[in-house]
Amino acid sequence: MSSARQKAGAVVTLAGVTALAPSVWQTATHITDETYRAPEARHGEGHVQYHMAREVLITAGSVGVLVMGVLAGQDRSRAVWRGMAAAAAGISTAMWSGGPTTGVWAPNRKAFLVHLASTAGLGVGVALLRPQAGHR
Repeated sequence: MSSARQKAGAVVTLAGVTALAPSVWQTATHITDETYRAPEARHGEGHVQYHMAREVLITAGSVGVLVMGVLAGQDRSRAVWRGMAAAAAGISTAMWSGGPTTGVWAPNRKAFLVHLASTAGLGVGVALLRPQAGHR
């Protein structure tokens, strides 16, 4: 893989991770926000907050995979790249899951732009980092 493509892929992937940060922070702050409790929830009023905590932790693990993949540089194997692709796809799918499930793609314009920037950065960046055919 060319050095220019490698650098561009790393920069764009890390830009996607950076763009993701406000959304993850927003979700993390809801975990302890009493207004996000749902007394009518069948599994208890804190169940929604539990899911937010789980989402934050899963996203943190996915971001870890992406960063480790970027740091692997030229030594990135196809298996590591596949892990990066799965992590980016999972994060991006979660970002946009509200649309088909609730009819709300993002709660406001800023959130929509965060979702768009992080999805684009992760998708393009990881695509640029894909090992060429014949690479282990």
